[in-house]
Amino acid sequence: MSLDSADDTSSKPSPWRSTMAKKWPDAQLAYDKLGSRARSSISPHIFIGDLWKEETFWAAHQPYLLSRGYQLRPRYRPEWIPSWKDLDNIKNLRRFEDAIESMSPDVLDAIRVSDEFKVVMKRVDTQDEEIHALHYLYSPQLACDPRNNTVPLIDVIPLPNNPTKALIVMPQLYPFATLPFRRLGEFLEAADQFLEGLDFMHQHRIAHMDACYHNLMMDASKMIPRGFHQIHPHTHDGVSAEFIWNDRWSVRPNRYYFIDFNLAHYYPEDVQFEEDTTMIGQDETVPEFRANKPYNPFKLDVYQLGNVFLGIIKKFDGLEVLLPIAEAMTRMNPDDRPTALEALRMLHDLQIKSDALVQSIWPKDVPLDERQAIELSGSSSYSTLKLLPSASGFYLDF
Repeated sequence: MSLDSADDTSSKPSPWRSTMAKKWPDAQLAYDKLGSRARSSISPHIFIGDLWKEETFWAAHQPYLLSRGYQLRPRYRPEWIPSWKDLDNIKNLRRFEDAIESMSPDVLDAIRVSDEFKVVMKRVDTQDEEIHALHYLYSPQLACDPRNNTVPLIDVIPLPNNPTKALIVMPQLYPFATLPFRRLGEFLEAADQFLEGLDFMHQHRIAHMDACYHNLMMDASKMIPRGFHQIHPHTHDGVSAEFIWNDRWSVRPNRYYFIDFNLAHYYPEDVQFEEDTTMIGQDETVPEFRANKPYNPFKLDVYQLGNVFLGIIKKFDGLEVLLPIAEAMTRMNPDDRPTALEALRMLHDLQIKSDALVQSIWPKDVPLDERQAIELSGSSSYSTLKLLPSASGFYLDF
């Protein structure tokens, strides 16, 4: 397959059959020999090594990406043959990492070959705001500012034969609230960095426009030292049930980041704020969207982030001290909301004493007896919490 044809990202399955058929000509026969129970749980498409249309772009570009210093997972390499090819009595494919599909045509994880550092690649239009915003926020004069909580831009890879597209390379990050907050100080650390980062963007005249739950991430390298799988982030390797992690307080400080700047916009000093009218972003509760008139995008950011805070605060016992800030950030009238800097100052004005920072916080549905048992055992998990799939990975159902 050529690199040009691999740019087609139709959502329909498009088997990568010709190459695999040469490497495993008896694949269909092997599938037919499976027991009826196995066939009922294993897709023939997956078993014989087909790739979905969304995956063919990455497989076609793997040799080029390797020449640029990045290696994709085995499934997308030219030499890949399904690891279950010569095995008997297969009941399902859950224990094979290379059976894990990626249905996003624009985002995939990889390894930087030089140091085995885990990264994520995202395909973007070269003229989109995202690539320009990240270039600006990681320009030499801004990159070293400790208030800059924008996802680091590691590399920009031009795509051959397609000057309108490029891959931006970022560190692999973890959804910020997937693992539970267990102490007041842990959530304060996250809230402080997100407000600081939002104010930093606003000071430099950039509105994120989608400062919502799925775009708030963290560097989990200290919390999950064994790493995590991009598609199944509640596992280390995508297949094993064991998942070991440290609570945030034991490995503090942690770093939190904003991602996904495809809706971001730069507003020069001489441009009026109130010029946007589109309904964008994950949060459809934004009051400005109902007014159908121009709005201040910076106050939109404040509402979106405040609504994330509000959702978490209301689900936990022990975060009530932050409720006035979140409520102020989500006021119906944008003019009544604080700026990101004002909200940050409200947070600092709380002047919470150090002994209160270690105060335990609990999802409201964790019963008292279980809370006491967890405190006594030092456990790092709540048995009543469930990991559920979300658009960007997994989140805690609390």
